[in-house]
Amino acid sequence: MAEEKVTVEQLLNGKWACFLHLQGHDAPINLGKEFKKEEMAENWLNVSESVTAIEMMVRKYKK
Repeated sequence: MAEEKVTVEQLLNGKWACFLHLQGHDAPINLGKEFKKEEMAENWLNVSESVTAIEMMVRKYKK
């Protein structure tokens, strides 16, 4: 597995969210945004806000 990977997954409440998967960290990390549609979550990954969120979580969880 690559060192980091982002997936879009459906939550129990029916909404969609982006999750960061880090090597050495068992549970996926929710990037903090929820969307009504899968396409909206995928599109969010193309904006700078998602890049910032990913970078913050990588720094937070990598030691």
